[in-house]
Amino acid sequence: MDFSLTKEQHQLIEMVEDFARNEVAPLTREMDENQTFLPPGVWKKMADLNLLASYVPEEYGGLGLSAMDILITRQAWARGGGCLGSLLSWGASDGIGTVGILKHGNEQQKKKYLPGIVSGDLISCFALTEPDSGSDAFNMRTRAVKKGDHYVLNGTKMFITNGPICDIGIVLAVTDPSKGPLGISAFIFEKDFPGFSRGKKIDKMGMRSSPTSELIFEDCIIPEENLLGGEGMGALVANTTLHWERTGMGFAIGTMEYNLNLCKEYALQRYQFGEPIGNFQAIRHRLAEMKIDIEAAKYLFYRMAWLIDTNQIPAILDTSVCKAFLSKALVKNADAAISIFGGYGVCSEYPVQRSYRDAKIIEIGGGTYDIQLNMIATAIVGPRQKVKKKYSG
Repeated sequence: MDFSLTKEQHQLIEMVEDFARNEVAPLTREMDENQTFLPPGVWKKMADLNLLASYVPEEYGGLGLSAMDILITRQAWARGGGCLGSLLSWGASDGIGTVGILKHGNEQQKKKYLPGIVSGDLISCFALTEPDSGSDAFNMRTRAVKKGDHYVLNGTKMFITNGPICDIGIVLAVTDPSKGPLGISAFIFEKDFPGFSRGKKIDKMGMRSSPTSELIFEDCIIPEENLLGGEGMGALVANTTLHWERTGMGFAIGTMEYNLNLCKEYALQRYQFGEPIGNFQAIRHRLAEMKIDIEAAKYLFYRMAWLIDTNQIPAILDTSVCKAFLSKALVKNADAAISIFGGYGVCSEYPVQRSYRDAKIIEIGGGTYDIQLNMIATAIVGPRQKVKKKYSG
């Protein structure tokens, strides 16, 4: 495995990091406090720089970047001070809201939707989670019934990133309840379809610049041609999407680097007891541990990108190890940053408190930490065995 970067990749990193530092970082506090997404002008600039074209092949207007290109690009955004919330919504639109169309859509669907996502005219989302099904995602209540040349959907989706602002999206619904996960299908919906509406916007602790809401399908009419991959393909679409989502969460490494840089500068400038706090062993050890976790996370995710780019499909074990490690490392990183900043660390004018709030959501989204541990354990020792209990009378 060779993780050395090309001249072009270094140029890409520099361009994205500069954009985040100059165009996005000055807006992050206001976006966080007001729970607003990137201004339309900034989103348009991102489209002009082809930042919304990452996954999409050239024939549909995209760049067809490699997995490594995408990973280092998103990492650079976060390292430049672009908040995780806006990055999450960006990834939901051109990532998990696009991958299902790209991997499982037909030519007509790709030509209809992918160019609009690339140009920034369409913001997408992925609607899987429901009010009563989070970790048990396939135990869904949303139903889709075929009637003539269309399907009628009924159900509610919950915690949907980009829910308040999406123009299109992928929604999962049960088409044959008797088949379990094999009876789930995926559909592309549009915001103007009859019967579609948005529920309440969710007031979150973190990722506040990423709009989140319920999506409501009440006798929603979805044309037959918007069925994605055929009936019963929903679980495959979902698993493909979740695989990319967990891999894509490597963007948070950039936030860990951003926090380390802030802490290093603060430790050299903040004086206590007549000397910079960077002289104190407790501070130096926290900085060292932050660096260790950053480098470990890099190699886990860079290996994942390498597997994808060399046409090797990463196993569930690989993606779960990456997601589990990153989620804990990110929380630990943000906690250390607040400790280094002390009382200032919990003040709203300092960004480290925002990264702490954002970090906790990474631990939950895309499969909770405990779910990742379950999948890792299953990969090691197999599924849990049924044991007959012995009772003593």
